[in-house]
Amino acid sequence: MKPATIETTKKYYETDKNIAHYGEAIEKVGLWESEKIMFEKHIDKSDRILDLGCGTGRTTINLFRIGYTNILGFDLSEKFIEFAKNYSHKHNFAIEFMQGDGRRLPFEDNSFDKVIFSFNGLMCIPEQKNRDMVLAEVYRVLKIGGKFIFTAHNRDYGDKYARFWIEEKERWDSGTQDSRLEKFGDTNFPKDTPDEIQNIVHITNIDGIKEFIAKTNFKIIEYAVRPDIADENDIVKDFSSCSTTFWVVEK
Repeated sequence: MKPATIETTKKYYETDKNIAHYGEAIEKVGLWESEKIMFEKHIDKSDRILDLGCGTGRTTINLFRIGYTNILGFDLSEKFIEFAKNYSHKHNFAIEFMQGDGRRLPFEDNSFDKVIFSFNGLMCIPEQKNRDMVLAEVYRVLKIGGKFIFTAHNRDYGDKYARFWIEEKERWDSGTQDSRLEKFGDTNFPKDTPDEIQNIVHITNIDGIKEFIAKTNFKIIEYAVRPDIADENDIVKDFSSCSTTFWVVEK
């Protein structure tokens, strides 16, 4: 068994099933109510926005629809970007999409007013060193005073998985954890995924995210678990976990 890498994660998301799933979400899910609230609170319509990990364009396209027209969607997957471009062309949306690696953003320093990374995508990047590289790049391309808005699971929120994490900590303490995992908080998703398309989600907690942010000079503006921001409809709840926590940090 082999651990997840950038390459295996990319292959996982580029399956026909996932392209269809995330493509359908543009219309079926749209922007979460909590996303609308947080974006409208912290992003001006005139801001230059980088939508990292945009996938098929759910957030990029729906932000464009409500007036955030100075936005660029960016993703590692050529197939996701191709889908987003075709969708935008079909609907006559003048949105720029670009394929590339978030660890090496092809933009000059201080290029964007705001950067977003939605749907817990930052924590779907395998290996801590890669997440650190992306965070450093976000800091670099943001203007002074610019904000980075992202979401991440909070494993301390709610009781649904409390027993799992207690038992998982015991496995790590005894050295009997899944050998494919790099650090406590990593979980293979889905569990039965073969090695060649291995995917992980790193599920941490509030202190873990604070430690992550502290690797840069970002200042934490606010953070809040999604149910405290808005009561989402059933479609959004089915699409994503309620343990999602929004983070807003400033350069």
